[in-house]
Amino acid sequence: MTDNPLLNAIAEPFIASAGQNGFNGVVSSALLPIEASEETLRASLSKLIREGQITGVFSRLDLNLHIKRLPDLPIEEQLKLLADEPLEEIGLYPAASVVQQRVDLSAWRDRPFSLALLLAEPQLAFRAFDIAALERYVSDPRYIVQFNDYMGWMSIADDAFRDAQHPERDKVSLQSFGLGWDADRNPHVIVFLRYLAGMSAEHQQYWNSYLVLGDVRMSEPYYLSSIRGEFWENRSVRHAIIEEIRLIRALTEAIWGHSLFREVSEENVPIGLTSFLRPTTENFNRFVMALDKLLADSIDVNFFKNKAPLETETLRADGKIVVQKKGTLTLLEEWLLKEIIWSDTATFRKVIIRPLREVRRARQTPAHAFTKDNFSVDHHTNRKRLLWDVFNSLSNIRGTFAKHPRARLVEVPNWLDAGHVDVF
Repeated sequence: MTDNPLLNAIAEPFIASAGQNGFNGVVSSALLPIEASEETLRASLSKLIREGQITGVFSRLDLNLHIKRLPDLPIEEQLKLLADEPLEEIGLYPAASVVQQRVDLSAWRDRPFSLALLLAEPQLAFRAFDIAALERYVSDPRYIVQFNDYMGWMSIADDAFRDAQHPERDKVSLQSFGLGWDADRNPHVIVFLRYLAGMSAEHQQYWNSYLVLGDVRMSEPYYLSSIRGEFWENRSVRHAIIEEIRLIRALTEAIWGHSLFREVSEENVPIGLTSFLRPTTENFNRFVMALDKLLADSIDVNFFKNKAPLETETLRADGKIVVQKKGTLTLLEEWLLKEIIWSDTATFRKVIIRPLREVRRARQTPAHAFTKDNFSVDHHTNRKRLLWDVFNSLSNIRGTFAKHPRARLVEVPNWLDAGHVDVF
């Protein structure tokens, strides 16, 4: 413990706020009662910065000087800003070594992410975890887990939160988590320390058990949206598939008066259609079942009335006729072959029909039989290939329909045909 009153006035409030999960800095102007001369105060603070005992956060560069969001600026840059900026626009934070002299760290060991913030790590520093960390919450109906393509959030459900029998330690949430990649492009969960520190000790320890120590990088769209506050210009292939379905709905309505697909909602994206899954057989099965539901199960059979036979009739050996309804993909293939003249029917079946049938075939195994679960990075490769092939199939259907004279009023967003589609 130092007898430097300025250093104490910076460190002690920060440590006290950490006990309330605040981790708040001290505004420089609040130190004037200790050192009334602004010139002398700046000189003393400069000395502490140069010695590595404190760091500064400046309103000119950061949205909120009361929390340390980002890594420390180089010392010389901090010193220049300290000399030029108004004192009320400078936040001050103790260095890790200063905190260690004043706190019994053993009391924080069960909260590893809170401890990291106590030791002056920036709140938007992140940790990377195995994707499996999310599965506890996904499989528990007491939690709500929502996904986008590169980010999501998790929270205890309202009923469980209000339930007095539900342990307080389990009433946790993550305001945001994101997608990260290792050197082999395997997905990981990225979570900022700020959100991890808000969880109970038990859940911090749970997440810590899935901590990945290797080089995992934050995905670009999550970085742009969460750190830079910028709009991600590209779209995911999942989003592109849904957009193609929307356009095909609009085109078929304009041309034939009835939509080929039923309306598809983008809300509550199922985990099966995201990258937040370990590469296991069970999770790949979950993916193909979600994708098939989005595709074949969304085709409206009523669209084909008076356009193609909806049933097949087969004469049995005993002379009776067996009537069977045709599947949606069979109806789609027959109708497209009848309605449109294709220059090469073999290519048509390969590019347009085969990806859709591959999804349906892949779905049959988990739907009708038990399968042995296994872990293989090939599942990631197959998932991305299948998503791209499906997107290409729908894009070709949409492009063909768009040539019809009645389709001229249906507008296609520029990003869809400009290559701004990413496969996560």
